[in-house]
Amino acid sequence: MAMVIDPICGMRIEADDAAATAEHDGQIYYFCSEACRAVFVSNPAGYGGDPGAVDADRLGAEEVAERAGISADRLRELVELGLLAPADGTFRRRDVMRARVVGELESKGLDLRALASAHASGHLTLGYLESAGRRHPRLEQTFGEFSEDIGIPIDTVQSLYMAFGLPRPREDERVREDDEPILRALPILFGAGVGEGDVLRAVRIWGDSARRVAQFQSHYFHNTVEEAFRRRGLRDNEAFEAAIQEVGLRMGHSGEQMLGWLFRRHGEVFFTEHLFEHVESALSEAGVHQLSPRGIEAAAFADLSGYTRLTEEAGDDEAARVSVTLAQLVSEVAAEHRGEVVKMLGDGVHFHFRDPGDAVRASLEIVDAVGPRGLPPAHVGVNAGSMIYDEGDYFGRTVNIAARIAAQAPGDRVFVGETLVAGVEPRGFELREVGRFDLKGIAEPVTLYEAVRDGAGEPTEPR
Repeated sequence: MAMVIDPICGMRIEADDAAATAEHDGQIYYFCSEACRAVFVSNPAGYGGDPGAVDADRLGAEEVAERAGISADRLRELVELGLLAPADGTFRRRDVMRARVVGELESKGLDLRALASAHASGHLTLGYLESAGRRHPRLEQTFGEFSEDIGIPIDTVQSLYMAFGLPRPREDERVREDDEPILRALPILFGAGVGEGDVLRAVRIWGDSARRVAQFQSHYFHNTVEEAFRRRGLRDNEAFEAAIQEVGLRMGHSGEQMLGWLFRRHGEVFFTEHLFEHVESALSEAGVHQLSPRGIEAAAFADLSGYTRLTEEAGDDEAARVSVTLAQLVSEVAAEHRGEVVKMLGDGVHFHFRDPGDAVRASLEIVDAVGPRGLPPAHVGVNAGSMIYDEGDYFGRTVNIAARIAAQAPGDRVFVGETLVAGVEPRGFELREVGRFDLKGIAEPVTLYEAVRDGAGEPTEPR
């Protein structure tokens, strides 16, 4: 059976696995749940159709049992327990999914009669579980056959899946339809001479980034969206189902669309920058332009003073507010000064700047801005030099020293390393020697300097 797409949530399902359908002008729309169909019916013009009165969602007992993969006796048991409710001897399409889900719940150790009791009392609703019973459309080819077809060894394909963070496919397992276009793109990379290790490194970044977004989405939905419904007095399952119907489904597959949109927007910035670098190289090779100096970049670490004490005294909610506010602030500052946030560190942030001068100016702005944002005092360490970029992060001695410098800086102060002083032209700030410091993990003492704005007076006592 061919794959179809639910027009509401974007879920890919087999037509026989659709929990509901709607027909209009000879076209059938398939849905993963009756909730999706209800959203479609409420505003059909928004999804390209207007469902008519034809109801093709009734199935006989034999067909339900066959599609659900259960026996006729098992189907009767589910009806007797009240988990399925036929009318006039026929079932809704959704009952196929519900029968499968009940079997999955039993396989996880949940008692069938306990499920029926909770369902009868209203504590357990099954509507939101309908989509969990779907079977993903698959090709006729197994992974072993498909690997041979695209000319990539099966063990390499299996390694790629694990690098994506997905289950390792068996050689005799049939390939999912939505996996096919991704797998068919792989020979292009290998054909261009990209090594297996480099491909694995790339897919690990993609997989880890997407996994973190998916994991956060589930956490956010439960703790933020559902919570609004629980505060109305709804029980947990009722709140979950209401949140799905009133928020999740009405937003459709915007989460997947947002990922694609953000990737395109960020990609435009980085790819344009990459294009200009090649233009610069071409002009340099033609002897009409000198390449900009490379290699001397800056790493900065900004930390909040007293964050641990704040967490202990004010609680986790306040600590979370501080983290969110800090993330917003540093993102704004980095953008204004041609830098990038490498990663957030709870009570701090790791920056990267191509221009060490920008790093210092951004650091001074952070120190000045935390107070008005309701944040504890910040202290920043900056260092300049060469770095290694890999998998979205920066490494090396320059980065390590910057982190150690930040640990030496008192609150409301910006300390910088001696390598930065030697290679930067102070514009908008001054550099004043502080002294020689022994930094953890660094063999020789390092001379540190304090960065202050032009015309600033002598520093106050450290905080």
